[in-house]
Amino acid sequence: MPFKAKAPEELAGLHRGDEISFQLHVTESESWVDGITKNRDGFIAAHSNPAHSPTNQPHHPLLDYKFTNELGQAVSLNDFRGQALAITFFYTRCPIPEYCPRLSKNFQEAQQKLESLPGAPANWHLLSISFDPEFDSPLLLKAYGNSYQYDPKHWSFLTGPADKIGELAWQSGVSYQPDAGTINHNFRTLIIDTAGHLQMIFPTSGDLSDQIVAEIIKAAAVTNLPIAGNPNR
Repeated sequence: MPFKAKAPEELAGLHRGDEISFQLHVTESESWVDGITKNRDGFIAAHSNPAHSPTNQPHHPLLDYKFTNELGQAVSLNDFRGQALAITFFYTRCPIPEYCPRLSKNFQEAQQKLESLPGAPANWHLLSISFDPEFDSPLLLKAYGNSYQYDPKHWSFLTGPADKIGELAWQSGVSYQPDAGTINHNFRTLIIDTAGHLQMIFPTSGDLSDQIVAEIIKAAAVTNLPIAGNPNR
């Protein structure tokens, strides 16, 4: 999980994989760390070939498995076939404003922009998937969604068995683990086109709403493209 250093000079001499200790500060609008101390040198093995990464699979995994949405309904990813999807992973207890709350804010802003944009497509849906299923019940997810003025016609919150959530997260390039009362995790927002193909991955948080809107519009148009050799389609 990345953090912002208040004093960048404290990062001098640090390398990826080093074990460090630090003090985390959180306000309503931002977070940062200071008092950074290296405890010991670390080592990060080389990554595997990205061409073989799970996130490069042409079809999203677990398409037919029935997860549970914030309304207590059983839904599968395949239920959204024909719609452009934006998918992200989060947990409702996340205390860092630039992390899960920012991801949810991105979806809130993307929803508002798409619903108010003249000529915008209607075949799109946002999926926020919790990797804290023991805590994030459908009832809690609905309350969380309401706090972001979610529209259930275009935005759903999913939970399910921990092993199935973990498999879906792994296949999407998301890693997470409990850490002193929080969950340490990376970021992934995936855009899936209407044919079910992975179109784009945003591996960061930050304000991505405009990029998400642009990718959804592109993804929603996939099935409307002319078919080669048939000028009437």
